[in-house]
Amino acid sequence: MKKIRLRNSKKSIAWTILAIAMVIIISGCAPKDNVNSNTAGNENVNDNAIANQNTNTDAPSPTPTAQATPDATPSPTVQGEVKTFEISGQNFSFSLAEIRVKKGDKVKIIFKNVGGFHDWVIDEFNARVPQIQEGNTAEVEFTADKTGTFEYYCSVGEHRAKGMKGNLIVE
Repeated sequence: MKKIRLRNSKKSIAWTILAIAMVIIISGCAPKDNVNSNTAGNENVNDNAIANQNTNTDAPSPTPTAQATPDATPSPTVQGEVKTFEISGQNFSFSLAEIRVKKGDKVKIIFKNVGGFHDWVIDEFNARVPQIQEGNTAEVEFTADKTGTFEYYCSVGEHRAKGMKGNLIVE
């Protein structure tokens, strides 16, 4: 009777499982081609579904080519006394590392998710956009009614700890 070599079979199975796991992990990090979608307001959203999305299939979403330098603060778009900032987020970074406004300014954040699953939160002003998937956009508006430096961040998983944060400076 012939002996079956279980050790090599177990090793083969282990290597196969490891290879499959690596393919799954790598494919989860690959960029996807998406069309623009808008998510309205501050709706509650969970990891498995996105609520109330309006799909716009007219134009493909832009592909980022470079990240802003950490010390660059863009000039806001001012619309009738509201300072508007467009911020994009992708895995573990925001396009703006710093935003500067004056006390009393009304601030509007237009958050565009260009990679992964993210949100934008600033606790001190009770301002947040819902967690959205890649290709979606959400907005929040608030009044910068206190001076200081306040951290904004992505609250998904360990994203904040991995560096997905920035500062709002109110002068």
